[in-house]
Amino acid sequence: MLNDRPYPAPRKAKRSAVEIEEERAWVRFYRQVGQADIAAEVLAQLDADAQARHDHLALYLSCRESLRAHKARTQRNKRIGQFVRQAGRVLVVEPLRTLRLKTSRAIDLLVECLPEMRREPAAAKVRELRRDADVAQALAAFDPKATRQPSSDTVAPAPAAARTA
Repeated sequence: MLNDRPYPAPRKAKRSAVEIEEERAWVRFYRQVGQADIAAEVLAQLDADAQARHDHLALYLSCRESLRAHKARTQRNKRIGQFVRQAGRVLVVEPLRTLRLKTSRAIDLLVECLPEMRREPAAAKVRELRRDADVAQALAAFDPKATRQPSSDTVAPAPAAARTA
């Protein structure tokens, strides 16, 4: 049998268990580099070791890209938050503040526009009673300042029935 290959296949060197686990860890880092916190940790390690950065340049660049994307997302979210706060202020807070101000002014105006209250019926009754001679005499009798004694030559007031007739 002739061998089709002009040279024998290179034999792979046997790797130790530590090397295999190390390779698995790097593969896991490649998969998880999209998370900003892991990317920052990997980037810090690669920045500390120039040889590792040279060996895993794609991982280094992926970490940098991931951190840039995270920073862009954070800035975008911040702008969206500012817009939502401003929209809430313009659409909710300011109209409510204006409504409260206008309502208080409208209430003042409404109170001024209301018709005047009718005269108190008790006040009209008091005026009527003051005109009555019997009540005026009784009031004068209670007045401590009035020191005059009723004399016998004063005319007695007419009875109430005669007055109304």
